[in-house]
Amino acid sequence: MFEVAAWYLATLAVGAGALLPATVLFTRLRSRGVLYARPLGLLLVAQATWLTAALTSVAYGLTLIAGALAALFAWSAWIAWRDPARLRLLFDRRYTLLAGEVLFIAAFALIAFVRAQAPAAIATEKPMDLMLLTVVHNAETMPPPDAWLAGFDVSYYHLGHVMVDVVQQLTGIAPAQGFNLGLAATGAMVAVATAGVAVDAVGLGWVRRRSTVWVAAALAIIGMVWLAPFEGLAELAAANGLGGVGFWGTLGVAGLPGPAEATNGVPDAFWWWWRATRVVPGTISEFPAFSLILGDLHAHVLALPLGLTAVALALETFEGGTALTWKRWTGASGALLLAGALFAGLAMTNAWDVVTYGLLWLAAATWVFASVGWPIAGALFGAARYLALPAAVGGAIAWPMVATFEGERPGLTLVTDGASDPARFLLFWGAVLLPVAVAAVCTRMRVTRRHVAIALLLSAAPAAVWTMAAFVGDDGAALADRGAGWVTLGALVLVMAAAVAAAWGAYRDGARDRAAWLALAAAAGAIVLATELFHVVDALGFGRLNSVFKFWGAAWPLLALAGAVGVALAWDRSSLPRIGMGSLRLRAAVAGALIGAATLLWLGSLLYAPAAAVSRAREAQEPGLDALAYLDVRDPGAAEALRWVRANLDAERHVLLEAVGASYGSGNVISAASGVPTLLGWPGHQVQWRATPPVAGRQATVDDIYREGATPRIHRVALRDGVTHVYLGNEERRQYGADVATRFEGWPVVFELFGTRIVAVPPGGAP
Repeated sequence: MFEVAAWYLATLAVGAGALLPATVLFTRLRSRGVLYARPLGLLLVAQATWLTAALTSVAYGLTLIAGALAALFAWSAWIAWRDPARLRLLFDRRYTLLAGEVLFIAAFALIAFVRAQAPAAIATEKPMDLMLLTVVHNAETMPPPDAWLAGFDVSYYHLGHVMVDVVQQLTGIAPAQGFNLGLAATGAMVAVATAGVAVDAVGLGWVRRRSTVWVAAALAIIGMVWLAPFEGLAELAAANGLGGVGFWGTLGVAGLPGPAEATNGVPDAFWWWWRATRVVPGTISEFPAFSLILGDLHAHVLALPLGLTAVALALETFEGGTALTWKRWTGASGALLLAGALFAGLAMTNAWDVVTYGLLWLAAATWVFASVGWPIAGALFGAARYLALPAAVGGAIAWPMVATFEGERPGLTLVTDGASDPARFLLFWGAVLLPVAVAAVCTRMRVTRRHVAIALLLSAAPAAVWTMAAFVGDDGAALADRGAGWVTLGALVLVMAAAVAAAWGAYRDGARDRAAWLALAAAAGAIVLATELFHVVDALGFGRLNSVFKFWGAAWPLLALAGAVGVALAWDRSSLPRIGMGSLRLRAAVAGALIGAATLLWLGSLLYAPAAAVSRAREAQEPGLDALAYLDVRDPGAAEALRWVRANLDAERHVLLEAVGASYGSGNVISAASGVPTLLGWPGHQVQWRATPPVAGRQATVDDIYREGATPRIHRVALRDGVTHVYLGNEERRQYGADVATRFEGWPVVFELFGTRIVAVPPGGAP
């Protein structure tokens, strides 16, 4: 409980320091940015400490972080001194601040409770994220050393882990607990920022009912962090005996249906909830509720609060009340710094997001230029010119980290498989699309044929480019291979065109709030459409799998926001159908029936998250917030060895050899949890992070050492590669035989307990 309270208070302090700077960046929105202060504050402190530790001789740690936080408060004090009216502005938004704080506390406590039921940092990418968090926490310079490739620095975006460590350093909480607390706080920031964007979007217009902003915020939060795809509802129905194998099998999801066995309505099958992210073949499609329940402290999750803040910045531009000239930046250097820092933060936390949210901001600026009569090409040029200064500032901030990335430069290629078929596409997207559809049915759209034609041309252009590229590139077979995917593609083009045309009509009529939710829906459609046509070529080598994983993760928040704002505005305008004695017209009755069915489906999709949380609690993990407590139960020898390593070895002077663990496995836990490096860990990820990692050579060296043991040749090899200690635990016995420890009997034993042993490599000259 102490750790939870301490974490909350530390984030409260950092967020308080960023309240006034947030009002400098957000000058036109209803909230004036106060609901984005926490992620902004953590970002600014993390960036300042990372850059200082990377570019100067000042050591990373608590002193530097405290100095950065003090500088943030000094900036706030300077803003208050220069413009005292901003203090009044904060006071006027005291109820917004209070509501945001209550929401943060509730979400933080709830997610922390869920994480406490299954806190172990095992499986999926948790060991990797723990390694990153540990090496950041122990580092003195930046980038930190890579504990899974001794002698190398981390070559992966890791500012999100620095943001978590800012709180760890301020509270004295170790990475084992910070791992789960950081994820819970991230989820809480996502909830607050989601509410902020929804309230700000509604605030672009005039509302008739006070409840409208609450409806928008509540629906947005639920759609963001609670809602799940229809596949999750299908899992629950199948496990409880509804339908049959034949019926559920027609959906084409591998593993669905599972066993028709459930306890109190929750499926008994192990990790049944996993399949909700593997709906479309050849893809991984996570959504926030899944990510928070799974528990990976991964880059795409850590970037979500920043991404939502970037959506708010695009909304600020979309509002259109500010002249989009360089005077916006030259006259407000603080806003320029914050805008640049925000997009630099995205690049340093989850580099893929800077493309998505950067293009969203560019589209918002282009929209504003076009709305005052600029032709599309000119509007795009004007928008690019307007964003040039913050882009330059962001590039300068991010470059010291980006320059250290050693991975292969990604390319772009065509999607040549069948892409997404309509059934499985709706099985994933249907639930979050339902509020958007309801809002569309209940909103009167004013469009012209000309606007529809232009929107249709713009929406169809990517598909036309793909078709021509397929012909020119001798990929004509892809046209036939797409099959039912053409239906998905056509529907995306039509829906996106309709949303763009309707948004344009609303914008021209001055209905900025209505235009905002339609534009958000169109932006989400554009992202998904792009992944149906093109994908990034990366070291992972699994087609569009990684592109869908990264980009669909940005589309879900946009759709959740669009649907929430659209339904709230329909509620505000009293345009939701009411079926009663005085309203029995067929059209209203049909609309009401459809909306009722959609509501039931949407509510049913809310069952997944609590069921998945209960299922995780049944895994019999050691409850609590310690991500490493499982070691004391499952591998007490490793737990004691880890304590010894932390107390006796130093990451800068020692290399502790471990057997090479496979990616997504449970190996290399000692290096991950201590930060003391090993020669090689998770080679599959090293290949993704670096263009030419010494994977093959180091794998061979590790194999030789464990297979041959304490021979003179191996002694020379160990000294050559800097190995100072050799770990002999369960994974080593599994890979190299139960007698592996006996091969090192000639070397001094420095630790031995519960069948786990660590031997020291004798110094040079002592075989």
